[in-house]
Amino acid sequence: MNDFCLHKSTLGQFTKQLFDLISTGKRYRIKISEWRDKRSIPQNSLQHMWYAELSAYLIKRGKPFASPEWVKDAMKHTYLGYEEREMVDVVTGERTVKSSLRHTSDLDTGDMHYFLSQVESWALNIGCKLTVPNDSEYNQLKLKQVA
Repeated sequence: MNDFCLHKSTLGQFTKQLFDLISTGKRYRIKISEWRDKRSIPQNSLQHMWYAELSAYLIKRGKPFASPEWVKDAMKHTYLGYEEREMVDVVTGERTVKSSLRHTSDLDTGDMHYFLSQVESWALNIGCKLTVPNDSEYNQLKLKQVA
């Protein structure tokens, strides 16, 4: 069972899934936290637009290696960090734990807004004013915080 929205209306589904899980005889770790929607598509689109803008800005200033993909990895490295992931060799069955950059798709809308704010702040610090459409979800949330 991955993300599950627990609510009065879903309690029956939840107990059935729990029963199915414990019937396997395995042990499980369960973490319950308040439901928050995952990063939105508009937030995802904005971040990719910003990676392209930052890339062009950095390349123009003598950093030819700063592709949008490099910028994305650099921002995630700086502001999101890494998480441990267990990998399994399908031939040998060997399990190893590797560090990999956190995925923005794992962030909720609030965490994603915070990440975007950090990226925007860094860009401004180096003299790059990123495009923030007035009607964007990011700008609307930003305005709410100021009010």
